[in-house]
Amino acid sequence: MKRTDYVVDAHQIRKQLRQLALEDHGDLAADRHTRNHYLQEQPLLWIDRHGVDRRADSLVSYLDRVEEGGISPEVFRRRQIQIDLERIRQLEVGDSVKNLNAVLARLEYNLTKAFLRYCVGQRYGYLNAEYVMNHCDVKDSDSLHVTYYQLFDVKVKRPKDAFFSCAFGKISHDSVATFLKEVQPTNKLYKTLCQRLRDKNLSEAEKLTILCNIERCRWYLEDAPEQHKKYVLVNVPAFRLYAVCPDSTLSMRVGCGTKKSKTPLLTSRIERMDVNPQWFVPKSIALGIVYSHGYLKRNNMYIYDKKEGKLEYYRGSYSRIADGRQYIVQRGGPGNSLGRIIFRFPNNHSVYLHDTSSPWVFDRSFRAVSHGCVRVQQPFELARFLLHDPDGDLLEKIKYSMTADLRPHDGDNEDQPDIDKDLLIHQVKVEPHVPVFITYFTLYPDQDGVLKEYMDVYGYDRALKEHLKPYIYI
Repeated sequence: MKRTDYVVDAHQIRKQLRQLALEDHGDLAADRHTRNHYLQEQPLLWIDRHGVDRRADSLVSYLDRVEEGGISPEVFRRRQIQIDLERIRQLEVGDSVKNLNAVLARLEYNLTKAFLRYCVGQRYGYLNAEYVMNHCDVKDSDSLHVTYYQLFDVKVKRPKDAFFSCAFGKISHDSVATFLKEVQPTNKLYKTLCQRLRDKNLSEAEKLTILCNIERCRWYLEDAPEQHKKYVLVNVPAFRLYAVCPDSTLSMRVGCGTKKSKTPLLTSRIERMDVNPQWFVPKSIALGIVYSHGYLKRNNMYIYDKKEGKLEYYRGSYSRIADGRQYIVQRGGPGNSLGRIIFRFPNNHSVYLHDTSSPWVFDRSFRAVSHGCVRVQQPFELARFLLHDPDGDLLEKIKYSMTADLRPHDGDNEDQPDIDKDLLIHQVKVEPHVPVFITYFTLYPDQDGVLKEYMDVYGYDRALKEHLKPYIYI
């Protein structure tokens, strides 16, 4: 071992590492942290005077299985790492000191970069979810600027400096294998989709659909269904709602936003239920019906003026509605577009879950029909699910209030029964608040637990496929 061919020169290794860092133009966070580590001449992580130990083998063993999740191993330079490991261990380093140190430097750099890329990808996803999803729907554009609708309002964690500091520490303290295990996605759907990907008979289109949904499973959500025993989940492509608690699951059809008025994806908490809510007609609709007095009367609508207050339906003004001084409001009760009950939760888009006056919508297979809100097929059953410990009296009041005829008494409603005001209820608090998740999976278990493919109704899979191209293999 006194041969000069096998002499490790720390100065040469440092020089080679600096050159590798300067030539690395990768723009991922893992790439930047790798560059900075070696440009700042921080300690070597993988190699020492004894060579390379089993930590590198732990990493390579995970890289050997990365295709199970649809990611190409060349994203991590796996082949070059394996070649260089073999050269070092078999002492196949040529006949000069420079070659040995060049191999050691390249191996050191590639191991660090691969380790960080893999850990970030598995823990947080290979794509920046908020960026990709909020650059799907163009709002306005000109020759210089493009603006987008911000329809993805799910809080997704991204790796911070503390994560990378932790990762570097894991290498130094011989905890590589433990950390690689810790960063793996834990939700059941991820494992189910990876298993589906192993099917040898899949078409390219089927593989791409699976890969899009696998990536969604990697996103590290600040709040996720698996963190709760009781929650409500809406899967937009399936047009279905699942109300889940430890001992049962309530499943029902829903109607979601059209392609022009998409239902936003979000996470929140259902805080209350309003029975027989009023509907403030969106301006885009109100401008078209403001002078249709017969329509306004038949649909139990009135005008609300910011200055004069509540007005009869014939007092509406196109110009005042256009500039926001007036609104058209539909009274609560039979025929209200929101139905007889609405489930409210804080969000930035003014969307909610609610009943509908058009139950025929649920007979359709394609139910992208709303202005963004989610219409539910079984509103009373959902109300009962949300209540922590519902008593019979409260349920009776909710049911009565949802069926009572609240239309104003006039000559057209002579047979209308009187209202029992003791049974009438207008608002019910949901305590404790119940988490609600509006999600988008084109592959998802149906109500029987069978994995089923759904239409990419909003085209989000197309966007993911484009951004995933540098990472996946087909």
